[in-house]
Amino acid sequence: MPAGIAWFMTAFLVLWTGTALFATIKPRYFWQITQGWKAFKEPPQAYFIFSAIGTGIFAVIGLALLLFPFYHGR
Repeated sequence: MPAGIAWFMTAFLVLWTGTALFATIKPRYFWQITQGWKAFKEPPQAYFIFSAIGTGIFAVIGLALLLFPFYHGR
């Protein structure tokens, strides 16, 4: 893979994983940033719980894709 594409993929995965981790740790604040400006009222607590679970899955996927090249070479 060309070096430029590898750097772009790595930067994208770092951004992906960082955003997913932030959304997992602070789901209410992430909702306020992304969706709160167009809502009339805050969603129920269950929304934030399921959002944290979903973004946690995406964070694990991003971390696995970031670490894959280190384990693939063995």
